[in-house]
Amino acid sequence: MNMTKHDLRLLKLHEFKLGHNASEASANINRSWGEESIRDRTVRSWFGKFRSGDESLKDEEGRGRLGSLDNEQLHAVVEQNPRQSVREMSQTLGVSIATVLRHLKIVGKVKKLDKWVPHELNENQKRRRFEVCSMRNTNDPFLDRIVTCDEKWVLYDNPKRSGQ
Repeated sequence: MNMTKHDLRLLKLHEFKLGHNASEASANINRSWGEESIRDRTVRSWFGKFRSGDESLKDEEGRGRLGSLDNEQLHAVVEQNPRQSVREMSQTLGVSIATVLRHLKIVGKVKKLDKWVPHELNENQKRRRFEVCSMRNTNDPFLDRIVTCDEKWVLYDNPKRSGQ
């Protein structure tokens, strides 16, 4: 049988009314409903609430998950200042840092050289990079002197020495 949050809260209130302390209450609940049904720390915090006179079994306002984030709003904030940190974005948007990071991944943004950029290149960027790579200077063929190996670039420059 699965216990709902409300059922577990009712059991905590029952244990509190019986005069048990938090450790005894969590042990009793776990013994009856299975190990790891409830944590001792959770029972302690609810007992503190009950001791203060609040025997309501409802969650407090403002607890739990924050509201969702609109990807268009996040995109506008990133485009406005692509150099801002995730912390600054979370404060601007009023959500957690984890939420901002998750949505940045969804919209395809990654941080490169301290700037949020698209993860994928658009067609214009691909074309421009191809043009730059295709340009060859006949006086100094720079690209002919680059040796690539396992994604590491090494500049090979072996100038000819004149005879002495």
